[in-house]
Amino acid sequence: MLDISPITSLPGLEKPPKHHILAPILNPAKSPGSTWSSFFPSLSFGGPSQEEVSHKGHISTLDKKKQVDQKREIIGFQNPWPSWHKPTKSEMLASFQWGPDTDPCIPLAASYALPARQIPPISQPSYSDLSNPESAASKAARLLTVQKPDFTPCPVGKKAKVTWLGHASMLLQLSSGVSVVFDPIFSQRCSPSEYFGPIRTYQPPCQVGDLPRIDAVLISHNHYDHLDQESVMGIWENNKDRVRFFVPLGIGKMMVDLWGLPKERVVEMDWWDNVALTGLTQESVKVWCTPAQHNCWRSGSGKSGEPNGSLWASWMVEDLQSGDGEELYRVFFGGDTGYQFHTDPAWPPLPPTNWKRGDPLPPAEKEKPEDYPPCPAFKEISDNIGPPDLLLLPISVGASFAYLRSFTTWMPDWGNPMPRHTQGVTGANHMPPWDAVRVFKEMTEGGKGKAVAVGLHWGTFATEPEEVLKTLGGLEWACERQGVGFGRGWDGKHDEGVEDKVFLAVNQGESILV
Repeated sequence: MLDISPITSLPGLEKPPKHHILAPILNPAKSPGSTWSSFFPSLSFGGPSQEEVSHKGHISTLDKKKQVDQKREIIGFQNPWPSWHKPTKSEMLASFQWGPDTDPCIPLAASYALPARQIPPISQPSYSDLSNPESAASKAARLLTVQKPDFTPCPVGKKAKVTWLGHASMLLQLSSGVSVVFDPIFSQRCSPSEYFGPIRTYQPPCQVGDLPRIDAVLISHNHYDHLDQESVMGIWENNKDRVRFFVPLGIGKMMVDLWGLPKERVVEMDWWDNVALTGLTQESVKVWCTPAQHNCWRSGSGKSGEPNGSLWASWMVEDLQSGDGEELYRVFFGGDTGYQFHTDPAWPPLPPTNWKRGDPLPPAEKEKPEDYPPCPAFKEISDNIGPPDLLLLPISVGASFAYLRSFTTWMPDWGNPMPRHTQGVTGANHMPPWDAVRVFKEMTEGGKGKAVAVGLHWGTFATEPEEVLKTLGGLEWACERQGVGFGRGWDGKHDEGVEDKVFLAVNQGESILV
């Protein structure tokens, strides 16, 4: 088992941090609002809204740090930036869309589906109408597939190997020999019950028992599609001799008291905390807990599961191996995060009808002024720690109504009473492809060498086939318009130096070497 150093924080941080909600002295603290899960970013079930006051939360961290500056207890967490915004009822109503989805990103992606390509049994999603080669379901199934993963270690001469395991689950195998899993979920549903809740459209490419040796599990937050008890406990059972779990503040108590994990194996961290993992060499890997713009709530999790009673985070992993004299290698995991709220129903910019890869780009549209600013956290991460070399970024709008719409997908679009919504209205909570490309560029600005991003948090749970096509087409168009390379897998462009920044949408179970 790797040893860990004491937790240290970035010097010069404001005390107490603005993202902490403290027990009030005179004025009550405000909660940013929360949700049942990331599948309902605009709905609150029993939790306080952005304008309501929360005094009930209670954080009891594993190291017993219940008191902070001024002897005021931490009772919750909040997004501290003006970029955080929960949609109003009028904004949600303005975002609703009924009828056929006419987004040109759907035919853009569908045009690359090979009609003769057979869908192997492991790849078949639970869509209807797969037998019709012209259906959206068939085209999505031929474009997003599932393959058996290759878990051989990162080879000599490469910095890292990363494998997408579906949704936000990623396996990172570093050149130092350390293996890290982010947000593992292999269960059929992301729900407190195995009988209801969002269910997999695509089956996982492997099971927990198939994973290689795991040294560390990093969890972004406590929503069911990112913190899956069955998957976490499966990794623990198979790696008791070595694995540690790194979680944001407030989550560890639930995992120890309710799930039975050993206290010494669960490490709670605040934003900007870092620890070094040592053992393979004198100093192997450093793990940073970094900010994200999101929220938390989880039923049956004790007090830390109350609305925004535990923290949410992204993560930066630094491989400190420097035998070749080069700088350390950084991997950023976005987890589940938003970037900017967009009120314009016509956002993001869309490609012209029938535009295809290789066609001339039309003149750029004039950018309209935004009502809300972008989240500054990502630039702060890059400025304070350094530009990442590999970024694992969410590219889905969060499937806000996907679960509810899954009950009505048998109905024709023209008669479906359950609407879709525009991408921008949930952009403060879940970044869509356009904003993911913006974050990729922002975080790697000034970095040395080349950078690669891999999309996650899409095409797995309770989705319509159009979601797969829209995500793929939207990511390609965002890359084209913003001057970033786009690829479906590793085709050597990065190694050949053709493009400095490449954003990949890989298949589930597929690995890339960087």
